Amino acid sequence: MPGVKAWAISVAFKYLLERLPGMNPVEAWKTIEEIYESRIRETFPSQRDPAQSFKRASGDAWENFVEVYINENDALKREGVKASRLTGKDFEKLVARLDLDLRPKDIDMFLQAIGPTGTPKIFAALFPKVSYAERIRADEPASRALMSKGLWSATVTLDARNELGSEASPSVKRQTINRGGFHACYSFNHHTITGGRIYQARYADKGPRTNPFIRGIIQAWRERLDDPP
Repeated sequence: MPGVKAWAISVAFKYLLERLPGMNPVEAWKTIEEIYESRIRETFPSQRDPAQSFKRASGDAWENFVEVYINENDALKREGVKASRLTGKDFEKLVARLDLDLRPKDIDMFLQAIGPTGTPKIFAALFPKVSYAERIRADEPASRALMSKGLWSATVTLDARNELGSEASPSVKRQTINRGGFHACYSFNHHTITGGRIYQARYADKGPRTNPFIRGIIQAWRERLDDPP
């Protein structure tokens, strides 16, 4: 579960996107950031850097937003797909079965669904990031390790700093994705330039026909439906 600050950010973000469906999510996020920092200054005038408080909470807030977005989606519910986070014995059992040397903090989120035998099956991993900085390179080893074992791996971003560039002039982050660091990248930023493995996901588009993120998850599950658990 996210902390109170992260939860509040994600709820406010979702509320804005529901009320203003045409709004670029990046602008909604920045609006919340400005209000958050203003309230921190008013309530705790001795705090030196309210921006750091928002930064610390925002990563968990974005992860919570992505998790809720997936678990509330009707098309994914019909497929039986659910986003979840694994810790403790559940995580240890998974990486032991996959024969991988990974830690819970290496993977942000998993996707699971019910297989033909009626048992839950993990088929994908997600790496949500508000913005990338250098962190996409830190996620890449875990992503490649999971892909080598047949799992689908995607990064989901707000691309808050417009870091992905274009196919004609790619950033290092875009190159990392397009060179096979992940199966796909889905950005909620309306200004992200698509191409290669990079897609734009619109919050208001909830169906697989119009939302490549939802479509990608469903395709990944159906392709792995009959794989061993």
